[in-house]
Amino acid sequence: VSARVHPGETPASYMCHGLLDFLIGPDPAAKALRKAVTFVVVPMLNPDGVFLGNYRCSTSGVDLNRQWAEPSETLDPENYHVKDLLRSMGSDPGISLDFVLDLHAHSTSMNAFCYVNLLDNDMAKMQKELIFLRLLANNCKMFSLNNSRVCCDPTKVGTGRRALPEVLEEHTHCYTMEVSFFCYHTMATRPIPFTMQSYIQCGRTTAQTFVDFYKLAVDV
Repeated sequence: VSARVHPGETPASYMCHGLLDFLIGPDPAAKALRKAVTFVVVPMLNPDGVFLGNYRCSTSGVDLNRQWAEPSETLDPENYHVKDLLRSMGSDPGISLDFVLDLHAHSTSMNAFCYVNLLDNDMAKMQKELIFLRLLANNCKMFSLNNSRVCCDPTKVGTGRRALPEVLEEHTHCYTMEVSFFCYHTMATRPIPFTMQSYIQCGRTTAQTFVDFYKLAVDV
């Protein structure tokens, strides 16, 4: 899990806060998750950009979320070392790298939603790719499956979601998760403004959804 590759997208930090808060907490579901799954979290992928007050760029003046295809160890060290770690994990026969989740905030769309990759026009593969999203939509009123998009935009080739699968296992789910800067709505409600607490809750619910995905037994 990574967040804040774009420094100005502060809601991503609140989501990551909620995810971590759940994972380290006393909830029986969190305890079951900690026993079964290892999470590697990079809560702020672009700390220099955040420190400088940049909106989108790093200290070297580039958008790090367009540098994943061939990151420079000198200019894009964050990407370089994270990609190297994922490559190492993906090639380790003792590790099943199931998810790569990159947290962002969106300046025009409403709700929380995901971008997913098109998998060879294979309907069976795409249905598997959507399982986690369906579970999340069931658990989180702020998350919209309808707003989620299969995205093959050529301008996004350098993003983590598009470039990292080359070093990942075939079964690894690679998502960009977005949350609106503004509001969310359901069929039954008018738009509701996001707050710090609702961003945090969105992150908590995302973490909880992994319990459902892995079908973990929870001691009550």
